[in-house]
Amino acid sequence: MQDHLSSRLTEKIEILTLIQDDDAGNIAWAPARKRWAAVELDTRRNIFSVVGVGTRGATVTIRPDPRLTLHQAIRWRGEFLHLTDIMFSPERDCQEIKAAICVPVTLTAKPQARSGRDDLNRPIITQQAAYTFPGILTELYHQNEADEVLRTETLRRVLVTPKAVVLRAGDLVQSGSDSPYTVRQVMDLESYKNEYVLERQEDV
Repeated sequence: MQDHLSSRLTEKIEILTLIQDDDAGNIAWAPARKRWAAVELDTRRNIFSVVGVGTRGATVTIRPDPRLTLHQAIRWRGEFLHLTDIMFSPERDCQEIKAAICVPVTLTAKPQARSGRDDLNRPIITQQAAYTFPGILTELYHQNEADEVLRTETLRRVLVTPKAVVLRAGDLVQSGSDSPYTVRQVMDLESYKNEYVLERQEDV
């Protein structure tokens, strides 16, 4: 069985891990190590988001890697694989990884000022610095609702991020020079990812 597995591990993959710039706070994926793997495209879509649409799925088989967690990602043939499940098979001496094939984007978070109290219990406003981070944008079911009176369209997207990216309702998220989205809903109960519903108004 072990020799049979070795003959299947013909694809070279790259394990990605998150790094953070201590000065600017920017978060990014970086190569950590390479592995030989077997990669098969799944016939079913991978539902990697709670409220977003699914995407193509893949099953990656590798020799056991005790350092691998769902907080990481995989690069394969130029594709970005968002990990959704890791299973260990003792009899085959391998790990089987379920992943969603996604298109990552680099976004800029513009957090809103935070209110709080100082040591004397006086109200204070703390400004928050902008930073960049990696995320996956996908569509919501029934994401577009036309407003006939104002002649605008509400554009909604689901943003899936690593757990290290923490946004709050009201924060702005921008892709390049596009108009920014506003974070409307936060879903942060998963242990390895956060999801956010984003919204912006566009003229019809």
